[in-house]
Amino acid sequence: MTDSPTDTGEPSSAGASSAGPLDQLMGLLSLVDPIDLAARAVDTGRRTTESLVSILENLASTVDNLNATTRRVNALLDEVEEPLRRLMPQMGAAMGAVATLGEAAGQLVEMGKRLSPLTVLAENAGSVLNMRPGRSAPPVAEPPPPPPGPVT
Repeated sequence: MTDSPTDTGEPSSAGASSAGPLDQLMGLLSLVDPIDLAARAVDTGRRTTESLVSILENLASTVDNLNATTRRVNALLDEVEEPLRRLMPQMGAAMGAVATLGEAAGQLVEMGKRLSPLTVLAENAGSVLNMRPGRSAPPVAEPPPPPPGPVT
């Protein structure tokens, strides 16, 4: 008697390797339950659809809010735009007048600086004539009346 795999009734490792991959594939396929996979796919599709519907509802609500805000902004602009259009030329003229007043004030300051020597001269002349700034000039005496002449 010889030791062969068929004699013992147990498959040898060499015999298992030739039938092994096919048996393994069949074993793996027997583990797969197509009904369970289909149920999972349907459940995933349902959840995805519900999420998409929720997202679309939120988007529609956001678009409605944006439309309402746009209407309010347009109404506000309709109320404010025309008065502003009428007011802007007057504001431009007023700003020009303010600029002109600023230039005039600058010229007055410059004139005051240039006239300061004349002010000093006037104060000196006043002190010579016994006048002080802020006081009035002394009263001037009237000349005496002419003497009465012979009456004829």
